[in-house]
Amino acid sequence: MALATLPDVPTASPPLRRPLPGWLLAALAAVAVLAVVAALGGFQRRQVAAVSVEPGTEIDARNLVFSFDSATAQYLTEATDQPWRVVVSGSVRNPHDETLYPMSGDYGNLVGIDPKASPVATGAWQPRLGPADPEASFNNRQMVPPDNQPMTLEAVFRFDEFTPGDSFEVRVVPMEYTANLVLGLSDRPHWNVDSFALPTAVVVPLTRLPDGDY
Repeated sequence: MALATLPDVPTASPPLRRPLPGWLLAALAAVAVLAVVAALGGFQRRQVAAVSVEPGTEIDARNLVFSFDSATAQYLTEATDQPWRVVVSGSVRNPHDETLYPMSGDYGNLVGIDPKASPVATGAWQPRLGPADPEASFNNRQMVPPDNQPMTLEAVFRFDEFTPGDSFEVRVVPMEYTANLVLGLSDRPHWNVDSFALPTAVVVPLTRLPDGDY
């Protein structure tokens, strides 16, 4: 007895998947990388080792060149916030062909450190530059000219609590001139902290000044 032959039944083809746009793939990859870095603690401020130098030694931060030789500490009786002021004296010069400003903040040029202070370490500081004219009593200069000549610098740090000892530590953070390209937002280079280079530490003698008003 012959078996009946069944007619061919057409099979449905799987739906075609449209490829993801290139920009979306790049964005997803960048987000994945950032998530991994964050999970590993890559965005947390870490305590790192430092190279030590003597007071008065020039320290090349790559954007600017610093040197520090002494510091003073003073309690400001009229201050409503961070009454302790530490002023570190030294110089700065600009070896480049454009005017630059000293960088402050968490990703700036300097960190003031004292294990008995609160905060123990701070990158918040204010520069006092000059005055270029020694006869001037006030100078609000904020930029360092591109003449590669040392000019007077006072780095002013403020603390909530501070117990003056006989020294104060400043760390100079090395920079690099790069573009932080994230998700294609910008490719313009600027000065950033070099995460792979060690800072340079200088411990300068500290003098306690009498309390002042402000």
